[in-house]
Amino acid sequence: MQRENRPEKCPDCMLFKSICICSKIKKFDLRTKITLLMHIREINKTTNTGKLAKLMLNNCGIAILGRKDIELQPEELIFKDHTNLILFPAASNELNEKFLSTLEKPINLIVLDGNYHQAVKMTRSELLRDIKRVRLPYGQKSSYELRTARDSEKISTIEAIIKAIEIIENGPVVKEMEKIFLKMIDDIKTKMGSC
Repeated sequence: MQRENRPEKCPDCMLFKSICICSKIKKFDLRTKITLLMHIREINKTTNTGKLAKLMLNNCGIAILGRKDIELQPEELIFKDHTNLILFPAASNELNEKFLSTLEKPINLIVLDGNYHQAVKMTRSELLRDIKRVRLPYGQKSSYELRTARDSEKISTIEAIIKAIEIIENGPVVKEMEKIFLKMIDDIKTKMGSC
């Protein structure tokens, strides 16, 4: 039985080529480093939002967790010249001005990119054992309508990154990232509606 031809995806944004957003993206330099710890099941998902950070931020890296043939190395996640922090909603430390005033080095913010269940499992990784966890202030609301979450405070990866950047070093990047994120949602919804 022959498989139907599926629309081709852009290798960068992973959206179908008909709704590729790459030409709309502006790149930004930040003092803060963003390191995505991406679950292997998120790599090729059209609905993954973490990839937007990699496309828009020059100082963003991706480390893949769950590959059978390649073991994740500490230097992919942890940087000695930075204060390494894990962004996680169950953390006791709130990411705010008071907390930031206690830090001496630039931040490497490790952001878990997967569903909530995958993220909880990722925090148990031996590599992250001694890394301080931080959370966003309570009351976050999501604009992400492509995946459902039982808890209204569970927001998408890119929304968490945008909010964290807004707290750490606010600037034009915040509005630009929000704009691209909302465009991505709108384009995917339009594409899904036309199928």
